[in-house]
Amino acid sequence: MNIKIISDKELHQKTQAAAKKEKLSTLELLRHLAEVHRRVLYAEHGYSTLHKYVMSELGYSEAESWTRIQAMKLIQTSELAEERIAEGMLSLSNAAEVQKHLQEFNYTNPERIEATINLATQKSHRALVQELDRVAHREKSEKKIILQKRLLDKMAKLNKLLDTDMTELELIETLLDKEIRECELRPSRTSQADCVKETRYLPVQVRRSVATRANHQCEFKDKNGKRCAERRHLQFDHIKPFALGGNRSANNIQLLCHAHNQRRMIKTFGLMERSRHKQQND
Repeated sequence: MNIKIISDKELHQKTQAAAKKEKLSTLELLRHLAEVHRRVLYAEHGYSTLHKYVMSELGYSEAESWTRIQAMKLIQTSELAEERIAEGMLSLSNAAEVQKHLQEFNYTNPERIEATINLATQKSHRALVQELDRVAHREKSEKKIILQKRLLDKMAKLNKLLDTDMTELELIETLLDKEIRECELRPSRTSQADCVKETRYLPVQVRRSVATRANHQCEFKDKNGKRCAERRHLQFDHIKPFALGGNRSANNIQLLCHAHNQRRMIKTFGLMERSRHKQQND
């Protein structure tokens, strides 16, 4: 359709429709990203983080990726944020700043979250950043004062209980010395069998062999043979799961990053098992 020949009324209506479509498509993207994150689907395509997936597979810049992922996290915790984005009242950049602020101070109070979102709908991005910076400074100052008072009160109480008159630094050093002595007296753990069943525990030589073979890099390869480049947070994984009879030989062990280990768990045992495992480790 040649928009240059349509009437003013039709152009106005189509522009409104396009704007509405854009807002809904933005929200649709965030919903899709949330599901990709839940399934750890980015790992299936060779990426160790959602951020890398959004940049490489979806073509967003680093800043654009961060903004969309932060906004995605916000709508997962707040229906109000989702509604405001759909209405066009909350921009992605402001949504990202809200999420950053809430996450920094671990805010979970629904009223506090709602108030911050409403604030973000009324301000430009620059004004919002300035306001949240002021709030953050005030919060940190208040917490510092509270923490200092709590520590000083506890130190005074300890001095009284010990019937001493040590300074704060002397008290801290005394407590550290006591803890160090207690740690040194505890029996050392010569193996990890205390926390892992012996049948599941991987011998050192197997770990060393697998790590050398993998060159200390995640061994996952996607369907095109592209290997994951992650070298941090690596975990040993049974190719044939231990729960299904897999052994401890180097041939049955692979080195995976956290994301690819999680994705493999989902594919083998399902999302419910992954959720149960995550709750146990939280």
